[in-house]
Amino acid sequence: METIIEGEMLTPKPKIQSKAQTMDFPDAMKEVLKGKKVRRISWETPTDHGLLKDEWLSIHTKGKYHTWLVSQGDMEGQDWIIVQEGN
Repeated sequence: METIIEGEMLTPKPKIQSKAQTMDFPDAMKEVLKGKKVRRISWETPTDHGLLKDEWLSIHTKGKYHTWLVSQGDMEGQDWIIVQEGN
């Protein structure tokens, strides 16, 4: 789970050792096709994530899986991250 310190702003592309940790939507979808779970930093609930479930693009939110209707904001987002296993 991400910890946000009060007053701290997340940059669109946080870096560790000069390596970007976020990606754009096409790269996020490539990771989904590899079987990974992805989410956006800007999503309010840190447990929400997108994935392939039963060969459907799905989103896990509010404790349930739903067909993911990708928004224009999602497609334009540059703040996609891979959800680590166990999240």
